[in-house]
Amino acid sequence: MKKSPNTKIRVLLVCQHYYPENFQITPIAEQLVVDGFEVMVLTGLPNYPLGIVLDEYKHGHRDEWINGVHVVRCFEIGRRKGVFWLAANYMSFMLSALYKAGKLKEDYDLVFIYQLSPILMALPGLKYARRHRVPVLLYCCDQWPESLKVYIKSERNLLFRIMKQVSRSIYASADKVLCQSSSFVDYLALTHGLDRNRLEYLPSFADESYLEENFTSTDDIVDFVFMGNLGYAQNLLAVISAIEMIRDVPGFRVHFVGAGSCLDKIRTTVYEKNLGDIIKIYGRRPVEEMPKFYRLADVCLVSLTADNAIGHTLPSKVQGYMAAGKPIIGMIDGSARKVIEESGCGICVAANDIKAMAMVMKDFITNPVKYKSFGQAGRRYFMDNFRKEIFMKRLEDNITEMVRVLFSG
Repeated sequence: MKKSPNTKIRVLLVCQHYYPENFQITPIAEQLVVDGFEVMVLTGLPNYPLGIVLDEYKHGHRDEWINGVHVVRCFEIGRRKGVFWLAANYMSFMLSALYKAGKLKEDYDLVFIYQLSPILMALPGLKYARRHRVPVLLYCCDQWPESLKVYIKSERNLLFRIMKQVSRSIYASADKVLCQSSSFVDYLALTHGLDRNRLEYLPSFADESYLEENFTSTDDIVDFVFMGNLGYAQNLLAVISAIEMIRDVPGFRVHFVGAGSCLDKIRTTVYEKNLGDIIKIYGRRPVEEMPKFYRLADVCLVSLTADNAIGHTLPSKVQGYMAAGKPIIGMIDGSARKVIEESGCGICVAANDIKAMAMVMKDFITNPVKYKSFGQAGRRYFMDNFRKEIFMKRLEDNITEMVRVLFSG
């Protein structure tokens, strides 16, 4: 079975989210087209993060072309709020996409699954691959069933055990799994028994526009800034406890920018601890305002819980902080700590070590010159590891090699 070298490689890309939702899968798909691949995206109806399907997609735009990418949308119920609606959202996309995958007439050379949560979004891609006998490349952005621990704490829970078997089967069905965080490689090998030869660490890329910006803070207050998801996994209540320990140190403020499941609890805790003069909470802000917060920041914060393997991931905010040239203080383990320490862009303490976090923050306030070189070190590491050009080259090399093997057999 031979493929002409002049024929474009045709990729079926499966992901529940796509433009106008803000996920990295959109620039990936569009760059593949620019680089000579044909791409069709099997996706859902835009409703993230508000949970309500956008009006123009409720009854139209189910088959469209966006910047050279063929986008086919499957029915899904908006995620709204609450576990019931989230489950309905997951199941509705999976079922409608499974149906659509079975009806596809096009002949694709490879299935590329951009796996966010839930892992069930991978099933339509696997169905097509089995039916047409083409390879599957899966990019793992969320560990499953580990991500379920936000809702299910016990691994003995029946649903958790079922999803563990489903997850293992899905990961095992992929010909190769690319991992967004280096810790994912160990997780998939140890938890799901995957052969390490089929696993590869490929960190996601980040916006490079901040690399040449001057975000130097100009006020006389030391400003700590946390940007991104304010969920329970981010362990921000522990960060607030660290702040409380140094509340009497003069000359600093802490800013939380973002939204998430823990936002209301954060606001309540700040009020109850009477920390409103030190901690400022902004809620979700548009991406256009982010430069303002980078200019405000003298140092950026990152934290994750140590309760499960999710705490060993590399949050994308770390790459954003590095591109902006900001020192980083982390209360975190795993991949993020490895990157921060390897790059020399910041200092990390163990996840949940509140006292150590407080001491590092205090040291930054009283000895800022000690951290002066950290920002530029982060930018250098970013240039060597997190540029889009690097990501796309490695992704395209994997796709091309897998298709070459298929058609040379």
